[in-house]
Amino acid sequence: MSADSHGAGVVEVLLGPDRQAGDGTEELRAGLAERPRRIPHRYGYDAAGSQLFEEISRLPAYYPPRSERKLLRAHGSDMARLSNATELVDLGAGSAEKSEILLAAMDANGTLHGYTGIDVSLQPLRAAALRIRARWPTARVTAVHGDFATALPWIRGRGTGRLMAMLGSTFGCLTPPERFAFLRTLRACCEPCDHVLLCADLFQPVDTVRRAYQAGYKGERPVRRLFALNTLTHLNRAYGADFDLGCFEPEVVYDVPLRQIRGEIRSTRRQRVALPGLGLTLDFAKDETLVHDVLHKFELSELVSELESFGFRYRRHWVERECQYAAVLLT
Repeated sequence: MSADSHGAGVVEVLLGPDRQAGDGTEELRAGLAERPRRIPHRYGYDAAGSQLFEEISRLPAYYPPRSERKLLRAHGSDMARLSNATELVDLGAGSAEKSEILLAAMDANGTLHGYTGIDVSLQPLRAAALRIRARWPTARVTAVHGDFATALPWIRGRGTGRLMAMLGSTFGCLTPPERFAFLRTLRACCEPCDHVLLCADLFQPVDTVRRAYQAGYKGERPVRRLFALNTLTHLNRAYGADFDLGCFEPEVVYDVPLRQIRGEIRSTRRQRVALPGLGLTLDFAKDETLVHDVLHKFELSELVSELESFGFRYRRHWVERECQYAAVLLT
C-alpha cells in the first residue's frame, strides 16, 4: 500500500500488491469454473472499459443514469440534510459526475469537508478527484484505488459523519454472495454517525428494459458490443490469454422470472482458450456462453429487507417514478 499527494492536493491511496487493489485472481478462477462460466464484472472496468461505459451511459435508450441524475437533483438537498454528512465516500466512483450533485447539495447544506472516491479503475478515479478538488478547493479529497474488499477496511476509523454512497447500478451488478460480502464489510467499517445511500434499479416493464439494454450492440459505434469484447481483451492482456475476439459474439438476455439482465458472450464455434497467467485452459462448445455482466432488478421491499438484515436501519427512500429508479438512505 502507498499513499501520497498527486497534484492539486489530492491524496492518492494505492492498495494491494504491485500498487493495485488485489489482483482478483482467485475470484476470476472461481468464476471461470462455474457453469455457465462467469467473468467478475470488475474486469470490464479497465481504462478502456470505463470509457466505453461512459459512452453507454449517454445512449438515449439507456435510462438509469438519466433517472438517477433526476432523482439526485430533486432530492439531493434532502439527502444532505437528513445525513448531515461532512464527507462523501463514493463507492465505485467512476467518473463521479453524478457524485458532484450530492457534493453540491452537501456544500449548500454547509457541511462539506471531504470527499473519498473508491474505484478499481485508476485513471477515471484520478481525473474525478482532481476535478472535484478544483471545484471545492477547501475540501479534503482522497482517491482510493482498490476494490471493496481492500478499500473498505482501509477507510474504517478514518472519519465519522460520512455518507457512504453507492450510485449507479453497482449494487445490482454484484452476485448475491458478492452483495452479502460487501454489506458485511461495509457494516463493519461504518461508525454510528455514518449514513449509507444506495441506489438501485427497480423492476419495471419488460419492453422498457429490453430497449435500454439492447441499445448499443449494433450500428456505427456499437459501444455495448465493444464493452463486452473489451473484457476478453483485458484478460488477454492481464493473463496472456488468447481469446480470439472474432470467435465470440456479445448478446444480452433479460431473464424476467429472475429479474436479471445478463451480458453474455457466445462462442461461435468449438474452441480452446489458454490463460497462461492462471495456468488454465478452457474448452468452449459452439454456442456456449460466458457471462461478463449481471444486473439484478429489485423490488423496493426486497432491497430494504436485504439491507436491514445486515444491521442497517432504514431512514427514507426516494423513487424516480418514470423509470422506477430508487435511492435508499440508511444508518
